Amino acid sequence: MLLINIDSLSEIELRYIAKQEGLEDWDQLSREELIEELEDLYDEDSSQVNAPGGTFKHKFVNTLVDVQSDNVLALPGVESLPVSYNETSIHIIMKDFNWAFVFWSLSVIEMNKIQEESGSIFLRTSCVNKKTKEEQVFDIDVDLSDVQWNLELPYLGCSYKVSLIKRDSEGNEIVLCSSSVIETSDSYFNNHIDELALDENFRKQFSSLVTKNGVLIENRQVLNLVEKMDKEF
Repeated sequence: MLLINIDSLSEIELRYIAKQEGLEDWDQLSREELIEELEDLYDEDSSQVNAPGGTFKHKFVNTLVDVQSDNVLALPGVESLPVSYNETSIHIIMKDFNWAFVFWSLSVIEMNKIQEESGSIFLRTSCVNKKTKEEQVFDIDVDLSDVQWNLELPYLGCSYKVSLIKRDSEGNEIVLCSSSVIETSDSYFNNHIDELALDENFRKQFSSLVTKNGVLIENRQVLNLVEKMDKEF
């Protein structure tokens, strides 16, 4: 169970948690004593993480999470978060230089309209090279029941934006919403390809990206460099 920072809890909330945790005299302890007893309890639980067969039960963070826990949902003013919100929007978050996480929601009105029109939705990713301004577009079909997607970012030195698009039964397309723009940094060697001709630099760049049999690991950025080297050399 994950809880908010214990010092920010009210005495009523502390007593409730103490009761759920089975602390003795939970109804007689002062706020300071409740905090001390609970901190000791959770410190003891946390110490089991690295112990053989131990399990991790509690952790303090600065925000309330894991609201599906029955104990947390019973706290004053705490409600379960909805799976989606009644709005049409899409958001993108970078996970690393090669992947992004996209999540979206459709309003009830928009969802019903798409279903009535026997329409469908898909994601359109716009990839713009920051130097040449050349744009490439990639479409991904998704179901009305989908709300998230892991999106590959195939090229470095580009900006990316994702749009949620509706397609009606006649093939007409309407942009429902678009995400903010994220950017990937360009590779140093992509602009200094001649330096990869040096054996030392080549080994540093690629030695960790091959299997023990010498097969290049599937990686779009690395393949771009290899293709560029083929053209240059």
